[in-house]
Amino acid sequence: MVNRVLFQAGAGAAMSVSLPGVDVTAANIDQMVFDSRWSGHQFYASGTLDSSNDSVATFVFPAALDAVPFLAGYTDTNITLSPGTQYLGFTNFRGNSSDYWVYAQVTTTSLQFRFKFGNAVGRLYYALFRRIAG
Repeated sequence: MVNRVLFQAGAGAAMSVSLPGVDVTAANIDQMVFDSRWSGHQFYASGTLDSSNDSVATFVFPAALDAVPFLAGYTDTNITLSPGTQYLGFTNFRGNSSDYWVYAQVTTTSLQFRFKFGNAVGRLYYALFRRIAG
């Protein structure tokens, strides 16, 4: 039997409902009918940030927010030579003669993106959702 409804109590209280046939505990956001973690939030900003060789790309918010916004995003690992060929989530790897990372930091005043993947230029496509006061 597939669990479609999840109630969670405590500090991380939540209620989630998935699409028919999708296990709610493993569902992606596009497979959800309702997720209370998004209740009380509204779209704030979206865009792209480019970073290469561990440079810091920053989007500074017009005004400080009362809480850190949710970040939804993905990265394209090589926008200059072959855009759209490989996507990475936020990750960090060191070993086997490799050293790379895809890093984003969200605060109440800004979003920072750092990308290190050889000499490639990485692009973060992002959307931020802020908490509605109250």
